[in-house]
Amino acid sequence: MFLHLGAEVSVYAGDVIGIFDYRLLGFDSFKEFLSFSKWSSQVFVLEGKTKSIVITNDKIYLTPVSRATLVRRWEKYIEYGTGHYQSIAD
Repeated sequence: MFLHLGAEVSVYAGDVIGIFDYRLLGFDSFKEFLSFSKWSSQVFVLEGKTKSIVITNDKIYLTPVSRATLVRRWEKYIEYGTGHYQSIAD
């Protein structure tokens, strides 16, 4: 199953490591991580105002879809794939 990130981009839901709020961009340690990732061509900024950050096995996406929406979509994958899930939402 795929997770739609917005701007006609989808990723395999099983590759998702984490879904984070855009405010993470305000922390120096994450800025350093992002800077290194940009250097190695792993960061993709999707069209629209960034609302969340999705980290997969090999890429980082800055997406216009809210973290809560992406988590709900991802939980559907977990529920569909395993028959049960433990919520990671607030």
